[in-house]
Order: sequence, then structure tokens, then C-alpha cells
Amino acid sequence: MLLSRVVKRIFLFTELAQASPMRAALAPLGHDITVRGFHGAWFDCPIAMPPDLVVIEPAPLRNVSALAPALASHPVLAAVPWLLVLDPERCHVAAQLSCHDFVLRGFPKEEAIIRIERALRHRPERESLLRSGMLTIDLRGRQALVRGVAIPTTPQEFALLRHLVQNTGRAFTREALLDAVWGRDYGGGSRTVDIHVRRLRVHLGHSAAGLVTVHGVGYKWQASE
Repeated sequence: MLLSRVVKRIFLFTELAQASPMRAALAPLGHDITVRGFHGAWFDCPIAMPPDLVVIEPAPLRNVSALAPALASHPVLAAVPWLLVLDPERCHVAAQLSCHDFVLRGFPKEEAIIRIERALRHRPERESLLRSGMLTIDLRGRQALVRGVAIPTTPQEFALLRHLVQNTGRAFTREALLDAVWGRDYGGGSRTVDIHVRRLRVHLGHSAAGLVTVHGVGYKWQASE
């Protein structure tokens, strides 16, 4: 049974590894499923690969109260609907969470499919353009424009620029940028960030002044006056 003719990207964060019931429910749906473990409230989701839906499956009896603020502040997942697996004994906490929907542990696969379908159909509308000086970032079209002219960027260059502009004024270490844009599983070193910054500066032309090196730290985007 397919939820849609369009293949969607779904991230499943589970603490149950191969024993995950949600993993078994998602497997036959025909979507692009990425399964990741998680610990504490850290969700490894590279900004270059935003999913259409996130499903979170904690271990039984896990305290889930810390998950909501972590998701609300995440550079990618804050704008993505998420579905939570809850213990029946703790379903009362659902009203306090910002999840789009939830399913009780022990769910039948048919119920999980219906709830996932509803979540995929109700992606929140979000601002599609970011502007900073002469730079415009089209989030929907996934392109950057300087003075209205699109500049050539690779997916990783675009993701890096978007992350910096969305957090204007905040300095990031190279390691933090690697985690946010490439993900913790990426095996490259911090020089990868320097290479992408150098290429972005070439693409940006005069607007490259906004991409600032913070000595001893890393990089930030500085809004033009």
C-alpha cells in the first residue's frame, strides 16, 4: 500500500534498532526511508537533505519531554512535521508536545500508515524566501540569487549558505557546520568547510562580504546595513 505516487523522504529516528516496529511498518511503503539511531535529544539530520516527515520512536518508558525543545530548535526538523511513538501510559503528554500526530506503542501497521499519510499531507507552510542585502535565498526552489540573478551552487554549497543566513550573526565552528550541513556520519575533515566557503565567495561576488571569517572560531553570515 503506497501513501502517494510521489516518493517522499521520511526519517525514522529510533532507539530500538532492528527491533523497531515502526521500521517494519515503513519498509513496504515505497518511500525513501532513512533510519537513524538517536541518543538523548540529538537528531542527526543534515540540512542538505531535509525530509518530508520525521518519525521518532523512543525506547519504552523513555521520558520524551526533552524531545520537543530539541526539535523546535533544530535547523531542519523545526520546519518538518513529526510523528511520535508514545507509551499508552504516557499518552497524556501528547497535548504538551508540538508533534503533528502520535501513535501508541503496540500500534497496528494500518494505523501507522494512516497517521503517516495524514502527516505527509499537512506539511506546514513556511516562508519561502530569505533576504539579506542583495542576496535572496529561495528555499522552495533551492537556489540563491544575487541582485535577482541565480548563482551556481552545489547542494552542499546551497545548504551551507542557507544555514548561515538563517542564523545571521551567529558564529559557527567548522565542526558545528559539518554536523549541521553534512551530518555526523560524514567522514571528511573541517577543510571541507573552508573549500565550500571559498567557492561560495566566488559565486557571491560583492555579496561575499556577508560571509565573514571569525578568527579562532569559524564562519558567520553578517547582515549588510
